[in-house]
Amino acid sequence: MARAGRKDRGLLAKKDSTGKPVWYVRLYHEGRDRRFGSFPNKTKAREFYEKAKLEQKDGRFFPERYQHGGYSLVEELIAAHVAISTVKNQAAEKHYGEWWKGRLKGKRLNGVTPNLLEEAQRELTAEGLAAQTVVHYMKFLRHILNKAIRDGKLEKNPFAQVKLPKVASGKTRFLTHEEERALIGKIGTPYGSWVRLAVLTGLRLGEQFGLKWADVDLERGILTLPHTKAGHIQYAHLNEEAKTILRGFNSWQCSTWVFPSENPATQLDQRNFYSRVFAPAVQALKLEGVTWHTLRHTFASRLAMSGQAEGTIAALLRHSTTGLVRRYAHLSPTHLKAAVETVASFGKPAPISSDTDHLEAEEAPISNGTVTKTVTGEASEKELAVEVVEKFGAGDGI
Repeated sequence: MARAGRKDRGLLAKKDSTGKPVWYVRLYHEGRDRRFGSFPNKTKAREFYEKAKLEQKDGRFFPERYQHGGYSLVEELIAAHVAISTVKNQAAEKHYGEWWKGRLKGKRLNGVTPNLLEEAQRELTAEGLAAQTVVHYMKFLRHILNKAIRDGKLEKNPFAQVKLPKVASGKTRFLTHEEERALIGKIGTPYGSWVRLAVLTGLRLGEQFGLKWADVDLERGILTLPHTKAGHIQYAHLNEEAKTILRGFNSWQCSTWVFPSENPATQLDQRNFYSRVFAPAVQALKLEGVTWHTLRHTFASRLAMSGQAEGTIAALLRHSTTGLVRRYAHLSPTHLKAAVETVASFGKPAPISSDTDHLEAEEAPISNGTVTKTVTGEASEKELAVEVVEKFGAGDGI
């Protein structure tokens, strides 16, 4: 009920620089005097006051939802979340967190609007990231804001008004020989060899550009990957062509990084390289659906087309199970039981064997224009299988 002279309890008015009244609400909560505002008119201020008093009565009043000066900084919430996160992919969690902290630096929860989120989504897409990757970025922040709602720091999630990118389902995209050759040619020297290295190893973008020379063992043909999607150290095998490419790099003379930036003390900015070099080349060639991860799919697809078992492909992709490898099953004819070297000669004339060869080979039925051989020897299955993409590319494409 209004008091004498229409001076409602808890309502305050102040004049702004133009002399126009601006309304505020004053409430006592948990022994503290709190003020909320500003409201454009007295009616809006009264509505808030009545709503807040009702929430206080029901034990549902959280002043952080409404008090402008009391909103938490988004970057603080992100840091707190990452610090205690138990998700399997810690490397990705930290990456998303760092990206959003930089994007929302100084922003409070009430400053995260649908428009701001849509701008961030457009920025990620403009960098050439795949739709699925953009969704991962967006869902990370959405989870942070949902936690803020749960803790009474935010009233509603602005993501409710944001439409996330659609992720197309269907066959896995990989490069044919012609597409790979065109892409490498378009990107040019020296970046073309970087693309070829990804096809030969199946490394993810962050794994490849985060390589240090201390983690490269060219003698044994092993890469040590300290930071992976799995959240623990993994190892990737190198075939001869991949080792040749790495030997051609001279960054070891001035930097600890295989791919340093202009400042040898720091690594190359992989996102900058992707958006500045890789994505424009893909767009110029109109290679629909091609991202850096397509190079990893190409590595796996060529393993499948050589007739490699799911377990072998999973091991070389560093998957803990064969579930994700089944996407390549349609590429592996059941009658092919070739060993790894068949892909090394994919599209090329079959090599002439000699009595001095350390591998014994028997000719098998010709499939897709390539002679399939059964290879025996002392090398382990994994060491052999990694060679399947070594020399792909001289003849017909996939």
